[in-house]
Amino acid sequence: MQKVLGDFIHALRQAGLPISSAETLDGLNAAQLVGIDNAPLLKQSLGTTLTKCLEHRLIFDQIFDQFFNSHNQFNADYGHTPQTAEHTDIALPPIPMLSLESSLAQQLMSGDVSAMQVMIASAAAASGAQEVTFMTQVPMVTYRLMQALGDGALQQELAEMADRDESSAELQLLRQRRIRLQQHVRDYVEQQYLAFNQNEPSKRREGNLQKISLTSIDHRNYKLMGELVRKAAKRLASMHSRRRRITKRGLLDVRRTITANAAYDGFLFHTKWKSTRVERPKVMVICDVSGSVSKVARFLLLFLYSLQDVLPNVRSFVFSANMGEVTRLFEQHDMDQALAEVIHNWGNKPTHYGQALGDFEEMALGDIDNRTTVIMLGDARNNNEDGNVAVWEEIYRRSQRVLWLNPEGQVNWDSGDSIMRKYAPFCSHVETCNSLRDLNRILGSVLKHEA
Repeated sequence: MQKVLGDFIHALRQAGLPISSAETLDGLNAAQLVGIDNAPLLKQSLGTTLTKCLEHRLIFDQIFDQFFNSHNQFNADYGHTPQTAEHTDIALPPIPMLSLESSLAQQLMSGDVSAMQVMIASAAAASGAQEVTFMTQVPMVTYRLMQALGDGALQQELAEMADRDESSAELQLLRQRRIRLQQHVRDYVEQQYLAFNQNEPSKRREGNLQKISLTSIDHRNYKLMGELVRKAAKRLASMHSRRRRITKRGLLDVRRTITANAAYDGFLFHTKWKSTRVERPKVMVICDVSGSVSKVARFLLLFLYSLQDVLPNVRSFVFSANMGEVTRLFEQHDMDQALAEVIHNWGNKPTHYGQALGDFEEMALGDIDNRTTVIMLGDARNNNEDGNVAVWEEIYRRSQRVLWLNPEGQVNWDSGDSIMRKYAPFCSHVETCNSLRDLNRILGSVLKHEA
């Protein structure tokens, strides 16, 4: 715990907060009293001891949310329910105790979230996580940190387990948790990079923010990310704003050719070819704005808001459980106000895809035809409720152009309470989408082929 709090206080000082040695000791004492498992109480206790004014408290809140984000996600993934106001998904089922030798394997099985967080923070310093100055260093530092945690011994033990029984459920679960740990470690390194490089040159920072996971972006970078999203949308709009005419060069338009050459005594000086005009498509965007994916949803909605000139027929829907259409909200308010209302009214509630799709069936299913493109952003984590897959199948039957953007890596689909595999057969494309670069590539492809 002391190492974790020391790194956190160092990040606060990097952001400009004047924290004295005495205040550091007060903060450590407060953390020892409340522990690091109760995030709201820890945040309140440290905020009281380490900040002196409202301006400092706002900075503190932003850095706290960024720094301890990975701790909350560990709770969700390894068997504990974090004490926060935001929704988190159902934890993974417990793994039966096995006779394991590597300490990392035992740690992954034990579900001791606090110990795992302390292990990562302790190994981070020796691995150089606080010294990352270029995004290109993130993969190497992630590898070093994993090795410091004991990943080498864990992989050797996994190989031995596979030799004994490749199909065992315990082996598959342990492999899955290792991959999740690797992703958590990478997110941790990215968060350290953001925390300790606030003053890097703007050009380099913009390029790096394009690649960082949207779930790692903290509030201090929302404004810059918003500008980058608008720039990317503007570039796409300039490329695809005009309706494309697809000329079928192999089909001669005889009537128009004869008419065009009537003045030349039958000589064909000008040939006319048949062409068709491709109309702009209708687009329906459905966004899960529950706590686990709200950051990614924010940037997708901002991206689409900025594309209204080139895609004027966009209808937007949001949900955690109940679904609401927010198309008019985006038309009547600026983006920041609209997003705030979306999160307030629909965000951070327990997710229920079945309920949401039932609402969508009543609101918009009848408006879908073969010119409609449907885009879903969500992790398909459904709190073990009925997913109402029949409605999603009907959406696909009517549209045939259905794109699902999942912010989780494919290895996590169908883990825990995810039902992604049930929805995937009724999608034209299923893509992992968790960075601005992903959004730019995927939505650019949609425009290229649909507009």
